Amino acid sequence: VVHNADGSQEVYVHDDRARLVQRIDPDGAQHFKSYDDKGRLTVEQDPLGAVTAYQYDDAGRLVALFPGDDEPTSYEHDNGFVRVVRRGEAVWKYERNDQGDLTRRTDPDGEVTDYSYNKYGQLTGVWYPDHSCHRLVWNERGQLIEEQLPNGGAKRYRYDDLGRQIAREDEQGALTQYQWNSVGRLIRIVLPGGATREYSYNPYGKITAERDELGHVTRYEYADGLHLISRRINADGSQVKYRYDNARLLLTEIENEIGETYRLDYHTNGLIQQEIGFDGQRTSYTYDLNGNLQEKTEHGDNGSQLITRYERDHAGRLVRKTLPDGNRVDYAYDRQGNLLSVDDGHWALAYEYDPQNRLTVEHQGWGTLRYGYDACGQLQHLRLPDNNRLVFSHAKGGHLATVELNGALLTSHLFKAGQEHQRQQGQLLSHYHYDDQHRLHAHTVTQQENYFYQRHYDYDKSGNLTRLNDTRKGEHHYRYDPLGRLTRADHSQDLQERFGHNPAGNLLMHDRPGPDIVAGNRLMIQGDRHYDYDAFGNLIRERRGKGHQLVTEYRYDCQHRLIGITQPNGQTASYRYDPFGRRISKTVNDITTEFFWQGDKLIAEHHADRHRSFIYEPDSFRPLALLEGFGPDETQPYHYQLDHLGTPQELTTPDGEIVWSAHYRAYGQISRLDVGKVDNPLRFQGQYFDPESGLHYNRHRYYNPDIGRYLTPDPVKLAGGINTYQYVPNPTGWVDPLGLNSCPGGDGCKPGKTAPPTTPSVDHGEPALPQLTRAERQTRIDELAEANAYRRLEEIEQVIPRAHFLEKHGAQTTRQSQLERVQTAKNPTTGEIERYVGGRRAGQLKIPSAATRYLSHRDQLNAIYRAKLIFRRINLETSREPMDMGKIIGEGYKKDTLEYGKQRKAIVILDTDGNPITAYTEF
Repeated sequence: VVHNADGSQEVYVHDDRARLVQRIDPDGAQHFKSYDDKGRLTVEQDPLGAVTAYQYDDAGRLVALFPGDDEPTSYEHDNGFVRVVRRGEAVWKYERNDQGDLTRRTDPDGEVTDYSYNKYGQLTGVWYPDHSCHRLVWNERGQLIEEQLPNGGAKRYRYDDLGRQIAREDEQGALTQYQWNSVGRLIRIVLPGGATREYSYNPYGKITAERDELGHVTRYEYADGLHLISRRINADGSQVKYRYDNARLLLTEIENEIGETYRLDYHTNGLIQQEIGFDGQRTSYTYDLNGNLQEKTEHGDNGSQLITRYERDHAGRLVRKTLPDGNRVDYAYDRQGNLLSVDDGHWALAYEYDPQNRLTVEHQGWGTLRYGYDACGQLQHLRLPDNNRLVFSHAKGGHLATVELNGALLTSHLFKAGQEHQRQQGQLLSHYHYDDQHRLHAHTVTQQENYFYQRHYDYDKSGNLTRLNDTRKGEHHYRYDPLGRLTRADHSQDLQERFGHNPAGNLLMHDRPGPDIVAGNRLMIQGDRHYDYDAFGNLIRERRGKGHQLVTEYRYDCQHRLIGITQPNGQTASYRYDPFGRRISKTVNDITTEFFWQGDKLIAEHHADRHRSFIYEPDSFRPLALLEGFGPDETQPYHYQLDHLGTPQELTTPDGEIVWSAHYRAYGQISRLDVGKVDNPLRFQGQYFDPESGLHYNRHRYYNPDIGRYLTPDPVKLAGGINTYQYVPNPTGWVDPLGLNSCPGGDGCKPGKTAPPTTPSVDHGEPALPQLTRAERQTRIDELAEANAYRRLEEIEQVIPRAHFLEKHGAQTTRQSQLERVQTAKNPTTGEIERYVGGRRAGQLKIPSAATRYLSHRDQLNAIYRAKLIFRRINLETSREPMDMGKIIGEGYKKDTLEYGKQRKAIVILDTDGNPITAYTEF
């Protein structure tokens, strides 16, 4: 029994062989495990009764995995390694060399990826199905010194004598340098161009100050003995405070820059029980025994409640959501776990997949999208609801090369070392030039070799845009406060703009008469405009004019989605949404427009007299083309000309005529149209302009560019930042395509990707929108594999008495903690000073001859598996001998000399039953 400091307890039950057979969590959830007579895990049952079964061959290798009612996975082995994996109709094949390194992978479509290694087992090349190659060069110390990328670019790396990276040269030759202190902490980064960032630390390795490129300093203080941030002091002197509970060190309160508090309470299992926002808005949560969200209750400040209930299948997937108004949304999945359909009774969604679980068909209302992929898994074919056909061709390395529309060339693209340098759009040829930090520096457009126009961009040392010179639209200058927030925008052809920000980051319009009054981050008054909110923080009324007689009213459904607007003149607009919250129609003056989506991107709109489609750069919210008209015979293409943020500046015809051109204010409102022959509704990335309201529909919320704020609080709460109405930190360098999380502009935002939350958040468990491609999939696979290896190591260690391989040598420990261990006998995980408890050295410090850690959990798990295989095939004594893993797998320090070194050999100590007690790297 484990008694926690908060009074809760955890119970672990073991059988007569010390194997864990039952675990009871603090909330009463019970987990069960069963084993065969050889000690192998055969069945796991979760607290809700879902069963996962495992089957092994005579050698103890896993040959089948049965995840409840889902499709089983089978494994075939060769020389101790997986050779074939089957799941449903999909078959993956793997070939390995004598050392067990993967040399060839064949996917279910027969596409082959090859891998090569040097004599030390280090990966030297990856050959992709498109015949491109990624090469890696290593030095004699096992350090990566060069990457030759599939796109023809090269990255180079340099290290100091202690193995720390001190320089990195990117594909364009820009050099970034790193400086470290004597204990291996990064203290300075010298960026290309010479600007520097500097960091200071306390004795425990926690950052206490960071100085940006302009000399602005942000400081951090820590709670006594906890090493958790207790106060952040911003460069302007404002501060944010953090408080924690004493039992589990969970964040319980945030005090923002103006003294307002955000409070968090937790269940005994550490899941959020309720959160109370800066505005007093309270939301509470209950979970099932598996930790899945079961019920969410939103408490209005008038005593009302909105309760959403969630029902799940054996795998924890959401199968029904019951909304506060009683309506239901049903979800269905195939045996692979792919989402097959979503039905809210109004707008059904259905999906089809290929054997690799890639989306191939998407049905929305009356429209259908169809997808096809190239050998590398990139989207190649796209058929739109009006039967227009697009073909995306990619160069080696994955960059876009051409886009064809119904067999005719639409655009062509030339990339060099990862950056687009030229783009052909009809008769117009764009030339792009970047600075040494990859920021767009100049965009020149020519027409049949004649100069057309140019935009030129300058930035300060922190990367903030300071000047934009547009040969058509004049010059723009921008200034910022110490926190990088925009304070001034001067336009040579437009009105000047002045901004302020209260300490909590709320935008104040200093160029307008009257006060700006904000409470709980809600804008209450700005000039003669007064704003009213409902019980849940949604803007419901804007009152302005003499006697506040001009009233605009906003109406929402039980999911806080805007469903209606009434203007002062009596004009109304209504809106409808699909089960994912994507807007599927709007009705204005009895005219209804329907919308279709490609994931989170608007792909088409349709009404009785008009149909048009929107095409985007791959894996991006940056628009590429507007297709006006229904079907191949009626479609007229127009090309988007974008600024550095991906905001449309012009629309051009294939023969180079400008048919739409606009001047913007800093926060995205159009101040005037130069040309308006064609209507363009797209604004900042992910935003769609509604002329009936002046608002921008921004996927999950509506944005008001006139005041630079959202109408409703962020639905992801703290995961989107501590100011839930804020658009972005500054509108010249950041965008928020989803209305959830801001990210750097340009191509910094990718569909399906948001920054991981740095604050507590609730996982609603709702299925993600099916994604089209597997961009950056290998990185994600590596992350998942590492996480899975960690979980497996943790599971093994928990059920074996005296086991400490993860606790003392795991990759989650740090190099610094190993140095402290070899000096003071301090346990790298628990912090306990270890001493001998018996024998002649009883009471003395238990300092090892060397303290080492693995560089990855996968390497440690692989070493354990190899040792267990040797144990089964040969004997215990041989299994304890050092094993050369063929590459650098660990690092650490020797006892007396404190010599630092990296290791290639692993040692695993098994007990007489073949269970691992410890696994470390030999030094």
